[in-house]
Amino acid sequence: MSEYAGSPADSEAAASVAAASDAAAEAVVAAAGSERVSIATEEELKFAPGADQPVPDLSGLAYEAGGDSMQLDAVYFDSPDFRLSRAKLTLRRRTGGTDAGWHLKLPAGSARTEMHVDLSDGDETRVPAELLAVVREEVGQVPLIPVALLSTARTTTLLAERAGGPAVAELSDDHVTAVRFARPGVAAARSEWRELEVELIEAGTGQVLLDGIAEIFAAAGIEPAAAPSKLARALGTAPELVAQRTLDRKSPLVQTVLAAMAEHIGVLQHREQDVAVDAPDAVHKARVASRRLRSILKTFAPLFDANSVIRLREELKWFATRLGYARDAEVQLERLPRLLDDLPAEAITEGVAEQMTQMLTAHHRTSVANVKRTLSTVRYRTLLASLQHWLEDPPFNPGWDASARTGKAYRPMLDAAIAKVRRQHRKVRATSGAEQLVHRHEVRKKAKVVRYVCEALSLALGTPAAEAAEAWEAVTEHYGELNDAAVAREWILQLARRAEADGYPSFTYGVLFGTQLHHTEASLADADRVLKRAFETKL
Repeated sequence: MSEYAGSPADSEAAASVAAASDAAAEAVVAAAGSERVSIATEEELKFAPGADQPVPDLSGLAYEAGGDSMQLDAVYFDSPDFRLSRAKLTLRRRTGGTDAGWHLKLPAGSARTEMHVDLSDGDETRVPAELLAVVREEVGQVPLIPVALLSTARTTTLLAERAGGPAVAELSDDHVTAVRFARPGVAAARSEWRELEVELIEAGTGQVLLDGIAEIFAAAGIEPAAAPSKLARALGTAPELVAQRTLDRKSPLVQTVLAAMAEHIGVLQHREQDVAVDAPDAVHKARVASRRLRSILKTFAPLFDANSVIRLREELKWFATRLGYARDAEVQLERLPRLLDDLPAEAITEGVAEQMTQMLTAHHRTSVANVKRTLSTVRYRTLLASLQHWLEDPPFNPGWDASARTGKAYRPMLDAAIAKVRRQHRKVRATSGAEQLVHRHEVRKKAKVVRYVCEALSLALGTPAAEAAEAWEAVTEHYGELNDAAVAREWILQLARRAEADGYPSFTYGVLFGTQLHHTEASLADADRVLKRAFETKL
């Protein structure tokens, strides 16, 4: 196994052995620059001997150069639809042996590229960011959950081409016990087998020895392993069967809902590192994913255990709120200084732009730091684990008919969500002033729930649900303008008070406050128009 790690030159070598997409190869190169990551080329042959069949005598071909016995336990991760396995990627967390850690294997011609990250505390289900980046470039933002556990009792023998020479290959005699985990639509399965594995220590060196061993094994009646990897044998036909399933109106509603949840859980998993470094739009996408999950859980609560829904929604709300502080600060940092461009010069006091930017930047920086601290908390790690477990073993409501089809079962739940928007809008028409704005904000929040539910249903219902989602998205966008103006007014008041406390004039802030009041009044008619259209949209 040849290895590369930790320098620009090594990164180039890593890219050369990764027969992946250009973007994935770039992610491999980037990972190779991390001190945590080592990258190697793996070249091996696997064989399927009988349970008690002796290992053929290799003394005429190779010389023993040592060996060991060990116990290896590995949890393998994949998406609920086995996207990694179908793309010939293998992701595992292994303990035991000499290379315990996280491993990601990618196709590399006739060999494989293996990336390795050492284990660290609290990472039992948290895939290292460097490996996650490569996965994302290969198969997208898929959620990753444990799919199998493999326990291997391994006896190794190092092989040299001459007496006293360096080992060029390692022969492993493996006794494997595999458990494929049960999930919705995938039954649990347990299997045991024996496997012989011959791996070159330095890829490309010792090929003659590898070919000779293959010939000796063939002469002894030991066939090459039928499956390309231990994981492939453990999973059996599950990846192909799951890939053949497509969501439509006849699909069980529980499948549609879980598929929608999986998309948003994948976003949270893959965006974590971007959120931590405040990458562009990362906080926003993570916040929206949290809100989508809360909306889906709220609307489709009858499918699941009530207490489980309540707990998970509360934790998602907690996380979304933490993200919200940073997102609001980000939005206002972009929005408020631009408002000055629309004011006449005589309305702008000297230095106000610099004051505003300085205060908003400081607040944004503090909010982002708080988000980063949130990501390191036990509560956040527990939330991620809970989301992962929801896909592994959903807490279904035993009183719900799991076979109920999407096309028939969704209607009462969607209608109930729309009814909440109607009731809230009646409160808007019955009030005025500040009280009315509060109710309009609630209309927006409830309209978002409908929008997100329609988006989820579009996975099975197709175009009609997607068009309904677009109609409700227009509502949330227009009502969002009202909310942004209201939030901007609050920020303007805070900035004005801060300016006065620091001895600066607050005249410009008063002018800005007035523009946001006017903006709100001008947006009311458009908001009501798009809401009426959404109510008329049929699904």
